[in-house]
Amino acid sequence: MLYMMRMNNCYKVFLIFLFPISLFSQTNNLTGSPYSLFGLGVQSNSNIGNNSALGRSGIALGGENTINNYNPASFSTISEKSFLLDIGFLGELNNISNSSKDELRLSANFSNLALAFSLNDRSGMGLSIVPFTDVGYSLVGIESNVEGSQDNFISNVVGSGGLNDLRFNYGYKLFDNFRVGIRTSYLFGSIKETESILISTSFLSIEEESYYRGFRFGLGLQYDINEKYSVGLTADLPSSLNGSQDRFVDKSLDFIGTTVEDEVDLDLESFKLPLEIGFGLSSTPINGFTFNADYKRNLWSFTDQRDDIGKFVDQSLISIGAQYRARERGLKYWQNIEFRAGFNYDSGYLEVNNEVIDNYSFSTGIGLPISRRRSSMLNISFTRGQRGAIQGILIEENFNLININLSLKDIWFKQLKFN
Repeated sequence: MLYMMRMNNCYKVFLIFLFPISLFSQTNNLTGSPYSLFGLGVQSNSNIGNNSALGRSGIALGGENTINNYNPASFSTISEKSFLLDIGFLGELNNISNSSKDELRLSANFSNLALAFSLNDRSGMGLSIVPFTDVGYSLVGIESNVEGSQDNFISNVVGSGGLNDLRFNYGYKLFDNFRVGIRTSYLFGSIKETESILISTSFLSIEEESYYRGFRFGLGLQYDINEKYSVGLTADLPSSLNGSQDRFVDKSLDFIGTTVEDEVDLDLESFKLPLEIGFGLSSTPINGFTFNADYKRNLWSFTDQRDDIGKFVDQSLISIGAQYRARERGLKYWQNIEFRAGFNYDSGYLEVNNEVIDNYSFSTGIGLPISRRRSSMLNISFTRGQRGAIQGILIEENFNLININLSLKDIWFKQLKFN
């Protein structure tokens, strides 16, 4: 009977969660990066819980008090009868530079919604929706020459949108120190590009909206070597995202508008995602201090995926993070505050003119308890990083991120007792 009550409550939670998904799906930009012009956009900077401040590390971390989306095996560590909820907000300020000028771009929006709970003392599950890629570029005032004549034309190109990751995680504890997990992601979303061209008194508008969708599967392992050291392993399998496109072309000549092209549901070539393998180490050398280090390798070269302006190459990601908390259950408020810092390096996956677009970032953050049990947290992090360089046709992008996550924990499925 108790098990059935738990499962009924689980179903209700999932229904409540699924209702706002259509509203959450990206409609506003979460980035202003010009490099989101390539591929499906830039990798999203959205994170759940405390991962943003830890340099995006966490493959070997457990998930007793926070949702850890980096390894599905961590969901088996959710304490029994616990329920976790995380709501996030992301703000991004980009400073874009080339050899002649600088430009500032600001974007902000809600960034994630996630929940997780234990099924019993050995397993747990979770559901989340997080941006997978972000698109938000703007190329204004591009002056070009009309081929075969002396006339010039000016074009403006604006792109927005991105893909979302609706993810299901399940973790099971095979032994007290060995955990396994699986995850299933449904990736979906659209990328819209609008180009306007002005030639004297003539105007041409080209609007293309590309839709992508598909499933992706992954697995994870975690092993506690002893009380101080844990290791983790993850693998996301290759997959293909099906694509379609709506295309509309209009022109205006002497202020008289005409529709040139109006086509919907055109077939697009599938976008291939690579095999991704990750390894993580977590250490607690002294009480209250945790250190994490992750390494991931994304094998893009095996996909033969290409972009109009460059080719995809194998990608390496290094993530390092540290966290300190004075007491596990301190009597004073300050003893329960968590202090965090991290570093992330991404070698990049796109090669343009024999130059790979890499990026790195440093992060710092704090976790402020907001409940008497001191398990619910307001997580705030700041990240500063750089992408690309002023070289050839490339530009340098300095980005500043603010991640705010409300991470709540409660005890559910309690049995009522009467005297």
